[in-house]
Parts: sequence; C-alpha cells; structure tokens
Amino acid sequence: MSPVKSVLMLSQTFHPVIGGAEKQSLEISRALAERGVRVTALTRRPAGLPERETLDGVEIVRLSCPGSGALNSAAFMLKSFFWMLANRASYEAVHVHLASSPAVAAILAGRLTGRRVVVKLGGGRGVDEITLSRRTFPGRLKLAFFRLAGPELLVMNSEVYSWLKSEPEYAALKLRQFRNGVDTGRYTPPLYNEKINAKAAVGLENSTTFLFVGRLSPEKRVKEFVEAWAEIFSERTVPPKIHLLIVGGGPEGPALEAAVKDLGLEGRVTLAGPKDDLRPYYRAADVFILPSISEGLSNSMLEAMACGVAVMASRVGGAKEAVADGASGLLFDPLNRVELKECVGRFIEDRALPLKMGELARKTAVERYSMARVADELLEIYGGGR
Repeated sequence: MSPVKSVLMLSQTFHPVIGGAEKQSLEISRALAERGVRVTALTRRPAGLPERETLDGVEIVRLSCPGSGALNSAAFMLKSFFWMLANRASYEAVHVHLASSPAVAAILAGRLTGRRVVVKLGGGRGVDEITLSRRTFPGRLKLAFFRLAGPELLVMNSEVYSWLKSEPEYAALKLRQFRNGVDTGRYTPPLYNEKINAKAAVGLENSTTFLFVGRLSPEKRVKEFVEAWAEIFSERTVPPKIHLLIVGGGPEGPALEAAVKDLGLEGRVTLAGPKDDLRPYYRAADVFILPSISEGLSNSMLEAMACGVAVMASRVGGAKEAVADGASGLLFDPLNRVELKECVGRFIEDRALPLKMGELARKTAVERYSMARVADELLEIYGGGR
C-alpha cells in the first residue's frame, strides 16, 4: 500500500466559518499538510471571501452557489460533484465532513473516479445525522442511497456506533469508530502564574472558574446548568469562590441572558459571547463543563483537556470514553440536578482537585487524542489500511 499524497476535504462550510466540524476539518488539514500531503479544501463561497486562497499549506477552493436553503445545498452538491470529476488528478482520497448532501456527490464521484471516500458522521445519539435525516423526505432519500452505496462512515462515539451496528437496515454501511483530535502543541497547560494572569486578563478573580465553550442550543442544557448554579449559591451559607464563564453564541443566548438576570447571578456568571481564539479562556479555566443531553465528541472538551483543565461532563457520547470518572474529571447524569450539584460541590470543597484532574486530562489528550496521532491513522485509512 503506497502512502496517500493528496487529499480532498469536502465540507459545506470551512474556515473562517466557526463550528465544531469546521474547526476539526481545518485542524486535520493543517496536520496533513505538515506531513507533506497536498490538501485541498472544497467548500461553499460565502459573500466577501475569495474563490481561492492558501492557509497554512492548505489550498481552499470555494464554489459560488445561488440561492439559500435547499437550493443552495443542491447547487453545492452538483458543483462539487462536477469539480471532483474534472479535478480527479489533484486528489487520491476524499474526506467528507458530515454526512450531508455533499457526501452523496463524493460517493458518486468516488465510484466514477476510483477514489477512496470516507464520511465523518456528526452528532451524538438522538441528534446524529442518521436520526435527523429520518425526519425529512430528502433525508430519507439520502439514507436510501447510503444503504445502496455502503459508504465508509467514521463514527465519533460508541453510542452511535453500537446503535448503527445493531440496526439491520444499516448493515451495508462500513462503520469505523474513530475520534476527533486536538493540537496538543498549540493547546498547552499554563504555569501557575500564567493561569492567575489569564484569569485577570478575562476579568476574573482567583476563584475556581468553570468554563463552557460551545453553541448555545437546547441540547447543551446550559440554561439548566445556570439554574443549578443559582441553587448552589442559595443552598450555602457562605458563598463559594466559584465563577461560571460561558463562551459561545446560539439560539439559547437571549434565554441565558434573561436567566442570569432573573436569578441574580450577575458577578457570578459571565456570558462572553463567541470568540475566535479560545486559548485565553482555557488558560483561565479550572473546570470545563459539558452538560449536554446528547454529544458526539466535543472539540472544545479536547482542547480544554489538552490545556490541563479538569472536565465535568454529562455521562453521554464521547465524554464517557474520553473522561476517566474520578480521575481526569467527573461524569454526571444530565437530567439529575442533585448529581450535577454534588460534582460542583466536590470542586468547591477541594480546590486542589481541578489541578490533579487537569494533569490526567492533559495526559489523556496527548496519549489518545493528539492530532498528530489522528492524522497518521487517517492517512492509513485513506490508503485503505487499518
């Protein structure tokens, strides 16, 4: 098996659009380019962005697509299909980020060109792309095509993997359990004085800082976490020295702002909004929280772990596999508020606990989730190995 020297990353959106899939596709592309692989990212062209540019050794090709919604998606699917046919000499394998309509184009083009195609399946159990696709007619057509074509799917957590393996209607799919990666050279733990300075830089005192980073959407259950946060203060005679920092934007943003005000949490909760560079916030944090009711494998959680931040996460999706409960973090039932508050209480009672757990979290990130290792394994997959 000869090593793959050129890869096409296919994604409906790509840098500078910010999101979990976009971030992961960019980081993988960078890691492959550092290994001398020619990487081309094929994506849609938002207004104001050039048709072509090169970023960190990655060539980005943006296709202009008319309209919006379904029309825009259909146009991108067709344009990307013909681009892959016309430019077949420029890539040896295709990595599709998310099993949306471009995956159909890639699988068809792969059949015609003989190029290997792998598709990353996004989302946790219940909000995964297979479940969501079942709810619409175009989605069901796509799934019917997948059952006929039998594409290779990279599945990011064991819950979705086990479910799909047990479903007879998806027996034709080639499932491979995989994982996201993190650049452990870019995301590193701060020294003690650097952490103190990082807290001050984002407007925090030297209190135990709990951090959420991600999209503010209902399944993340950040609003419910804020409500539990208010109860923690009301149930204690002496207010604990803790602070909640929330970084991100989304549909739940206005409800969160109202909850912080209504619950009297100004000064105890900071809504920082979305940020391009998250490292200052990871460096200021002591505990990363992920209270989602469903989750794939959170990029933000891996970045926090690489920065030596302890994790407090709901016992779902990739967190169950990445976090050693009681060692590198604490896991809880997302629907059990008592259990959630008990986990926060452990960090309140033992201020050294985040540091101890953070060291093990960093070790896990380096040994199991480093982007260098993920990139090497992906190259084997692209070449037909593993």
